[in-house]
Amino acid sequence: MQMLAAMRSALSLAQHGIGICGHNPSVGCVILNSDMQLVSSARTGYNGRPHAEQIALKNCSSTINGGTAFVTLEPCAHNYKMTSCASLIVNSGIKKVYIACLDPDKRTSGKGISILKKGGLEVCLGMYESTAKDLNRGFFSRIIRERPQVALKVASSLDGKIANPNGNSKWITGELARRHGHMQRATHDAVLVGINTVLKDNPTLTCRIEGLEKQSPIRIIVDSALSIPLACNLIKTLDKTPVYIWTSKKSDENKKDQLNKLGVNIIELTQDKAQKLVLLEGLHILANIGINNLLVEGGGKVAASLLSKNLIDKLFLYRSGVFLGGDSISSVSKLDIQKISLEKKFLRFSSRELEDDIFEEWKNVDLDKFF
Repeated sequence: MQMLAAMRSALSLAQHGIGICGHNPSVGCVILNSDMQLVSSARTGYNGRPHAEQIALKNCSSTINGGTAFVTLEPCAHNYKMTSCASLIVNSGIKKVYIACLDPDKRTSGKGISILKKGGLEVCLGMYESTAKDLNRGFFSRIIRERPQVALKVASSLDGKIANPNGNSKWITGELARRHGHMQRATHDAVLVGINTVLKDNPTLTCRIEGLEKQSPIRIIVDSALSIPLACNLIKTLDKTPVYIWTSKKSDENKKDQLNKLGVNIIELTQDKAQKLVLLEGLHILANIGINNLLVEGGGKVAASLLSKNLIDKLFLYRSGVFLGGDSISSVSKLDIQKISLEKKFLRFSSRELEDDIFEEWKNVDLDKFF
């Protein structure tokens, strides 16, 4: 029981690091002495440095000779700018290491455990493995699938509408639900919307929860014709958080130059036969710059494009107790579904009340096939 509690503690530490570790995974480490008493614990530092094991070993309150370490991810094996965590553990006096799951990064995968075993340590792998993988699903996705984990956030009425016929969406859900949505931004590396959302709402797409402003995600706009106004809030706040625009190779070159000079990152994507941007190409580019978790906040056309290609991994649904009617704007645009299949695409795995609203999390049924 003591060992299970120690790993649960390490997982809790890792959970609190989601969103602040840059391209690195969030890892938790707990160290017990030979009497199974807690002597240190830590999670990965800001922007991924230092690693959890490094911090925990440095902060030990007493001797750890013969002690046991509990780590949520295989300790790193590569000596890049610092001694590997696996080597640090070998030299620390620790004799046993519990590891929740293997690191998918080829620089470490299996090699960290090999270093520990060669150093004479006993290694136990697999305690709370699925929980540990879920915590860093975005990191696993970037390494294995070469794209981020993609979550679609929708705030809607009971009949699935996100705005009235005039485009007004303020406010469908209550204050607590909106605050919860801002927390989603704080735990994701990037947030994506389509150009129609920019033109209608003029959003900043930052996290406006006090104390979490620095965790605002990179802003990504899908804008094939480069219609973004130069005076919009996204451009005005470039000094706060970067903006990337996914556009076509055919879009206005003068506008590209103007935006580049302002500091906007222009990413040219291929267009398919229907002249739509190939969004998967953009996801691969995000993986290359270290984006693990992407939050999609609309609009309906972007959501439909991603859903039609099975590129949505998770759904965050906020539902209020109102009806807006058939002439209102739907959360997802036309999907061109000809036949209804009884085979489920998403499974609900959590639900909670946020005052008068309901928040639900759904997971793509294909997600577990990749990890």
